[in-house]
Amino acid sequence: MPLPVARGTVRDMAIRTGTTVKWKWGSSWAEGTVSEVHHEDVSRTTKGEKVTRHGSDDNPGYVIEQEDGTVVLKLASEVERA
Repeated sequence: MPLPVARGTVRDMAIRTGTTVKWKWGSSWAEGTVSEVHHEDVSRTTKGEKVTRHGSDDNPGYVIEQEDGTVVLKLASEVERA
């Protein structure tokens, strides 16, 4: 039986599908909702450019959809909860 997870622990704060995240973009912040989590290499074409992130168990890659429909790829180390 798994041990209970205390609120506020790293495991409890894990970013998963549906989590809203933000990241530094120029002098401001961008925001979006995680639609996929990848623990391996992931690539997407966005705005005509192929973007790849090398996701891992320690630093997963996130496919993030912004409100305007733009899809971006970020690693866990590049984002924080919004």
